[in-house]
Amino acid sequence: MKIVVLMSTWQGERHVEEQIRSILAQLPPGGSILVRDDGSSDTTAQRIESFRDPRITLIRGPNLGFVRSFFALLDAAPDDADIVMLSDQDDVWLPNKIARAVAHLRPLGDQPALYCSRLRLVDEALEPLGLSPEWKRAPSFRNALTENIVTGCTCAINRAALPLAQQYGDPDAIYFHDWWLYLVIAAFGQVIVDREPTILYRQHGGNAIGMGSGANRYLAILRFLRRKNWVHIMFDQLDNFRVVHGARLSRKDQLLLARYFEPRQPAAIARLLLSPIRFRQSLIGDALLRLLVLGSLVSGRGLVAHSAKHT
Repeated sequence: MKIVVLMSTWQGERHVEEQIRSILAQLPPGGSILVRDDGSSDTTAQRIESFRDPRITLIRGPNLGFVRSFFALLDAAPDDADIVMLSDQDDVWLPNKIARAVAHLRPLGDQPALYCSRLRLVDEALEPLGLSPEWKRAPSFRNALTENIVTGCTCAINRAALPLAQQYGDPDAIYFHDWWLYLVIAAFGQVIVDREPTILYRQHGGNAIGMGSGANRYLAILRFLRRKNWVHIMFDQLDNFRVVHGARLSRKDQLLLARYFEPRQPAAIARLLLSPIRFRQSLIGDALLRLLVLGSLVSGRGLVAHSAKHT
């Protein structure tokens, strides 16, 4: 089985070697690592080249940001890969990570599928901090519309899902590449969430996003909401999804989008705010969804940021 690991790096000299070693130690025969360095000015690229391992291919590119860099890697992934896995630059893969992804994806055959797992949160010295949330509800397209339960560095997709991953439309309308993968593959395939942690997920000041455990998780969310308009992120992504994939959706899913997620239709937004339908994993999350949408309207910021591109 041909496994291809896609890794995007940027200013990652402190931890990238440890991460690569943890992948190489479990990479099966015929497996490879494709690294795209996103314009680092430190020694990241040189440290990767120092492995002198034929299984590693390094692409030096201009700085695109982590979302565009991962989409560039997905575009470059070989069509004959059986499984494509995503990797951050500063974590450590536990020894069973690849084997668990293969075991979950292999039985699905030609059905597009995405595998992801929980994470063991650690500090910079790999001391334990806790676990990522254990999602109680099954992954679904309805959930993916409003919430991301997929952490990109745990992702693996099969060969049938790769063409879907490569159809992403306007990358400026996508803030989280892993949320986009969850949305698209939930719409047209199957998403599997493994409750067993498979990586040590390093938390430090250089994380692009990061994740806390327990109360720290909610503090991290609040810090993010102070910097970014989450409602714009959600509706811009859904606008882009509708353009790229809307015509292929089932009639049921088309109706779901039209009934609750048309940001320029007041009746649809009223239904979203008042509906008893559960979209997110928790009741608190559902309440927060509605408060954020209402708050963005009341503040005058509106619901979309890229409306000119998607009309």
